[in-house]
Amino acid sequence: MSSVATSISKAREGIVGLFCLFGVLYFIQGVNETATGLVNQPFLSLLKRWGSSPSQITSYVALLGLPWCLKPLFGLASDFIRFAGYRRKSYLIAAGFASTVCFLGLYLLPLSADLRGLLLVGLFVPTVAVTFADVVLDALIIEIGQPREITGRLQSVRWGASYAATILTGFLGGKLCQSNQHRLAFLICGALAAAGLFLAIMMVREPRAVEVEEDLPSLKSALIESLRSRAVIVTGLFLFVWHFNPFTQAVLYLHVTKTMNFSQSLSEELYGQSMSMLAIGSVLACACYGVYCRRVPMRRLAPLSVVMGIASNMVYWLLTGQKSLEIVSVVVGFTYMTANMIQCDLAARACPVRAAGTIFGAFMAVCNISTLLSIWVGGGMYQLAVDRWGGMQAFQLMLLMGSGFMAASWLVARLLPKELLAK
Repeated sequence: MSSVATSISKAREGIVGLFCLFGVLYFIQGVNETATGLVNQPFLSLLKRWGSSPSQITSYVALLGLPWCLKPLFGLASDFIRFAGYRRKSYLIAAGFASTVCFLGLYLLPLSADLRGLLLVGLFVPTVAVTFADVVLDALIIEIGQPREITGRLQSVRWGASYAATILTGFLGGKLCQSNQHRLAFLICGALAAAGLFLAIMMVREPRAVEVEEDLPSLKSALIESLRSRAVIVTGLFLFVWHFNPFTQAVLYLHVTKTMNFSQSLSEELYGQSMSMLAIGSVLACACYGVYCRRVPMRRLAPLSVVMGIASNMVYWLLTGQKSLEIVSVVVGFTYMTANMIQCDLAARACPVRAAGTIFGAFMAVCNISTLLSIWVGGGMYQLAVDRWGGMQAFQLMLLMGSGFMAASWLVARLLPKELLAK
């Protein structure tokens, strides 16, 4: 084999190894993420069994989402502050340790309605840890992917692994709730967090501070220049408008478990299964995006994300029973994830490599702030609509509102700079 062929082979092996490492770490993160992971449905189920109202449940969900709004701060820390001599690795280790301790602690905690506040705190710390780890991994994706022009493929691995985790957690979460084994979810998450901690220690490679000198003033200048750029500003605005969707998973959960005519135990299981079916559609979308992301220019993908977002809402109009819930969930997973992949790829392309953690974290925080605001707004409006018109009409109102905001994001997408859309 020639030296050129040998180099290409080694490069491919290195990229495959990166895909595998990122895939495993994001899979663990997907299981341990409190908003969509394994503990999500047991948490919601416990709150409902303890007599919490829909507005209280959505408020708890929104509170757990607050750390995701702090991603720019975590990005600044990772970009500019070395912890134990590293920019990335030490933070991954600290996050894995915190998650392990908290999840295992919750497993040992006797759960009751009187301890719901302690349960919330016990989930809040792992949420912070998972969020910080997500920022670090996203920064590594940009640092590694932009020079190799594989950000889209890495994003497909990232989201594919996360939703592969959701396939597992959706089915398993429903089974745990049905059999009243809520605490077992915390044990599983604790064990996986420990596995992620081991991988961060043994597999993540990064030179220590004594080996690398950073030009801090240059980094600050690059960050300030990036924050002033049209590409960053318009991309952030586009993400904010698109993600302001009053129709949330909390609304869907309440609709399936309260409004639809299922028994209590069956509704819990069906909701968990619907999350797994949604994840199957999402994994298919990730696999497809990894194939066509480098062949289709962003000027075509950006409007496609708006269309797919609207479709992911409106298809819920076809929801009538158990079979339709499964089919609709797969379609929603594919359409929503396609839109999300496009937007994440757009955000990654708009980021400067030197301040990747901060800028990409800011983009994701914009998405999360918009989502949290829509959760609060949607939760209140859903409660009012249920009281006035009933569950079915309230559900349809949320669908229309969410679709309207997604359609409005197209007006912002038209302002994206041509040089970004041409990539």
